Amino acid sequence: MNSNSHFGIRLKKERKRQKMTQQQLAEGICSQSMLSSIENETYIPNVVLFAQLCTRLNLSVERMLLNPYPILKQQPDFNDTIIHLCNLHHYDEMQEYLAKNEVITQLVTNSDLQTYYYYLGISTYQSQQDWQAAIQQLTLARTYTSGSSHTALELLIEASLAYIKFFHGSNGDARTTFSNCLTLIQNEKVVLPNDNLNSIYYLYANCLFNNSEFEPGLQVVNQGMTYITAHDSHFMLADLLLLKSAILSQLKRPQAAKDSAKKAQTLSEIFQTELFPLPNVH
Repeated sequence: MNSNSHFGIRLKKERKRQKMTQQQLAEGICSQSMLSSIENETYIPNVVLFAQLCTRLNLSVERMLLNPYPILKQQPDFNDTIIHLCNLHHYDEMQEYLAKNEVITQLVTNSDLQTYYYYLGISTYQSQQDWQAAIQQLTLARTYTSGSSHTALELLIEASLAYIKFFHGSNGDARTTFSNCLTLIQNEKVVLPNDNLNSIYYLYANCLFNNSEFEPGLQVVNQGMTYITAHDSHFMLADLLLLKSAILSQLKRPQAAKDSAKKAQTLSEIFQTELFPLPNVH
């Protein structure tokens, strides 16, 4: 799990809010001393242990782990709303929310503006399929980049642009962008990396799948799954497993496809997330 999430502090706060003792929360899951270490952030639990603790507290794992989504600093209402809509894939509602004056007036820093225009571009493309407007908004988000270093959000913006361009006339440029992004990730050249990077593997593999490039797509999926598990993460893992199932079906490997789909569904249920629907293969 990502050590920057401060999930131990959040667990402790929620446990106390529910007037639950450490012993009550830990019973049947882990030792009280381990829970104390988790809450004091001297021990980082694996995702299964963390999911069990969240379940005991009746919490969504995704709600506790804010890092998979870009957020605004000092804007908890915005962050909670966006994360909720992202988890449900309600992009129409997201676009309506982003258009509100009270949201726009919250934007202060370049980082805030970059995050805002990223979400606006994604919601525009997903809800309206207006790829030209989405490219304009994501390109605007890119202009708020500071310095020559690469952050996780900046790579996600580049990958999102590549995803759209892949299907709208710039296939070669999109491949180059995806390749460059994955090289930066694998070579650990990303400043403050977080779980957003997992999405880039999914976006590229989805492009290849939709272009009937099944073997290369499977290779990217496997690379992504290796990267995610190596970093004790789970974000996008279920979606990659579902995509892998679809690819394996196209490669005439039905049993492997069935096994992968089952794993995807299991993870989706554990972490209470909706899976991205897969497009039809052209």
